[in-house]
Amino acid sequence: NVWNIGAEGQYVVGGLAGTGVALLTWEMEGWWILPLMCLGGIIGGAAYAAIPAFLRTKLKVNEILSSLMLTYVSVQLLYYLMRGPWKDPEGFNFPQTRLFNDSQILPTLTEDTIIHMGVPLAFLIALAAWFIMSKTVFGFQVRVVGAAPHAARYGGFDENRTIWMALLMGGGLAGLAGTFEAAGPFGQMVPQFPTGYGFTAIIVAFLGRLHPLGIIGGGLILAISYVGGEGAQTSIGLPNAATGIFQAMMLFFLLATDILINYRLKIGEAPAEAAQ
Repeated sequence: NVWNIGAEGQYVVGGLAGTGVALLTWEMEGWWILPLMCLGGIIGGAAYAAIPAFLRTKLKVNEILSSLMLTYVSVQLLYYLMRGPWKDPEGFNFPQTRLFNDSQILPTLTEDTIIHMGVPLAFLIALAAWFIMSKTVFGFQVRVVGAAPHAARYGGFDENRTIWMALLMGGGLAGLAGTFEAAGPFGQMVPQFPTGYGFTAIIVAFLGRLHPLGIIGGGLILAISYVGGEGAQTSIGLPNAATGIFQAMMLFFLLATDILINYRLKIGEAPAEAAQ
């Protein structure tokens, strides 16, 4: 299997790429700016995911380690840009960019909510991912290469090409999520942008049983835990770490259930071979 653990870094770079487009078009207006920002986020995230893809396919470097370490590089790049070239000259020396203009902000679904257009788009992307993985030859190829690389090579599938495509698609979607976050709740780029959503996505993926439609339910569960944790902090003074503990416990019990389903401890006599 190939594991992309660096979604957090791709999320940050995608947000930076979308922000870069926003800063270049800051004095402009038009419906085309927001799609261009989203395209920039996709390209930025995919380009950052191309690094571990290259290291894995050409140099046989473990993609878990390379993608994870690149996350910290992206955060340092963010800090540099916020305190250097991208700092708002009218921001009273705070390390942040200019506020995005109206053409660069994701519209909300209704006036009395903060739910923006990125939410229904995320549902549509999950449906598209399900269709690709379940109904196309490429999706079958990805599943075969991930589950049985030797069988994939015997079947004529290009393992390296599949790894490239999978990592680029995952990185592009993470980058798009970063642009959605920058153009949505934040409305600018700030040093607090890396909120750990890329690592939370790992929990979401396992809660959704690694299924494109299952992650919708997993994402909603994690979202409820985030919102509920914030409410508990303000109402009863519950520490913020309690939310992380709750999320970790969900993942732990889920993985433990898998082990208990696939393996069973049996107390009794030793097998005949062991007895001999």
